[in-house]
Amino acid sequence: MMPLPFSIAWIGAAIAIAQIAILAWHLRRRYPSLPKRMPTGLRFDGRPGPTGPKALLWLGPAIIATVTAILVVFLLARPLPEEARLTTFLVFVVIAEVAWLCEWVTDRLVELARGMTHRIAPTRLLLAILPMLATIGIALVVAITQTL
Repeated sequence: MMPLPFSIAWIGAAIAIAQIAILAWHLRRRYPSLPKRMPTGLRFDGRPGPTGPKALLWLGPAIIATVTAILVVFLLARPLPEEARLTTFLVFVVIAEVAWLCEWVTDRLVELARGMTHRIAPTRLLLAILPMLATIGIALVVAITQTL
């Protein structure tokens, strides 16, 4: 087997994989004590969505892990050109931020399911999403400038 060429994209992949592992560990640790029915998501105004079985909480981490695995397979199959490495790094950082957001939302859903609160303030939702939006914006600017 050929050694993998070092690039910043692999650092991003490692960050994303580590954050997904933390998300899965966090959910596994909390899962036994969760209520049987949980809200399935948050609306934009901070109110909980419809309820469903707590097993649905595993759907987010599964999707994030699947997307990351597909991207890593593409990285293994075809080396990246130099100009695409920074953009790929930023894509993996966005994936790590999505995994963190999934963890944050899970904790808020637990608060809602236990009746600790009735809604999450929209400003809290915005503040949780803002870093991810900033990274997406930076990734877009980098990708556009590298293709020109």
